[in-house]
Amino acid sequence: MATRIYLTRHGQTEWNLQKRMQGHKNSDLTSLGKEQAKALGLRMKDVELNAIYTSSLPRAMQTAELIRGKNGIPVIPDDNLREIYLGCWEGMLFDEVEKKYPEQFDNFWNHPEKYVSVDGESFNDLRIRVGKALLNIAKQNSGKDVLVVAHGIVIKALYTYFRNQPIAEIAHSPYTHSACLCEIVFNPPVWDVMKWNDTDHYKYIEETK
Repeated sequence: MATRIYLTRHGQTEWNLQKRMQGHKNSDLTSLGKEQAKALGLRMKDVELNAIYTSSLPRAMQTAELIRGKNGIPVIPDDNLREIYLGCWEGMLFDEVEKKYPEQFDNFWNHPEKYVSVDGESFNDLRIRVGKALLNIAKQNSGKDVLVVAHGIVIKALYTYFRNQPIAEIAHSPYTHSACLCEIVFNPPVWDVMKWNDTDHYKYIEETK
């Protein structure tokens, strides 16, 4: 039986605005980030979700709670949905990383297949980790609908995982907007992408204030 997975990124954070590398370190949601999550909740209020799976990082968990609102849907944290681990880069400004590690900073954004972390995680390791997590979620919820709350690079990696594309294509996958909506149907063994990076619910933001 097919599983329908709704996939989203956490809402905008303070470090997103400051252009800091986040990884496994956390940054609080901005007011807009909270409104983005609530707007997605309004959009999905009539979807009968079996569960919400979320990265265990606080910015993702808060997003999941805001999307859920007053519904009694279980929220299940999963370490395997965390953002790519960036080691010593975490918390640094983009400009600082680019100045200190120019080659690997360029590889990180433009040539992920060549990226070698100083003390963090490779894109291949990330994709294996999150691919297994999504497959487990799909199998555990066969025939049901679930929401998964994750992170920007995680979602870019999953874009290539669903299409069996090489790691290099992560650099060319769509930018992941905050609290965007992606929709994927898993009909074993095929992943069908129905919707990607949709932000139509931003029109509800005024209603969340």
